Amino acid sequence: MKNIEQMILSAYIPYVTTLRSVARTCDTDHHRVKRVLEKNGIVIVKGKIAPFSAQHRDKIREASKGRTSWSKGKKMHKSTLYKNMATHIRFDVSVDWLLAFDDIEKLKFLNRCITCRGGRFELTTEDYKAYIVRFYHDDQFNSVYERWLKSGKDKWKRPTIDHINPRSNGGCNMIDNLQFLTWFENRAKCDMSQQDWDNLKSDMKEYLI
Repeated sequence: MKNIEQMILSAYIPYVTTLRSVARTCDTDHHRVKRVLEKNGIVIVKGKIAPFSAQHRDKIREASKGRTSWSKGKKMHKSTLYKNMATHIRFDVSVDWLLAFDDIEKLKFLNRCITCRGGRFELTTEDYKAYIVRFYHDDQFNSVYERWLKSGKDKWKRPTIDHINPRSNGGCNMIDNLQFLTWFENRAKCDMSQQDWDNLKSDMKEYLI
């Protein structure tokens, strides 16, 4: 019969299993799984996390009622914040790569904007990196973002992703077809092309009472 170390090595599949799933399979804890893999020179990469069942989500919700976060009121070290982000985002990026972006709140905001909703933004890790690099330094995004913050996060001014060439007109999710507009302008632009929208804005008063 295989010993526990052999079981762990057999159960671990890079990009597929997680440390916790291997631990459950081998009836041990994930800390031990990590030690065994590192001891054998195996590089640990993120695996696929199984989706929670409705019953599991209900249990978590009930157990969390009235619970206060351990970090509430505490100022966490910068490196800890970036480690947490690297752990929770769905792309395989390192903490060192994230640390190149000083404003973690802006980084988290950009990340939330492409959180997958029904397959809308199915990006590869390389696509994700290009998106962050592009818009973190983008003048238009930063202008909208800063005005939104100064407004006290007015919902009408919140930065939202717009397709320059609308998806209804064959536009895609490629980075060159994306821009950030305020929530209000994005709603007003609707499915117009950028040229049509620019033309309308140049004489906007004709459309208002």
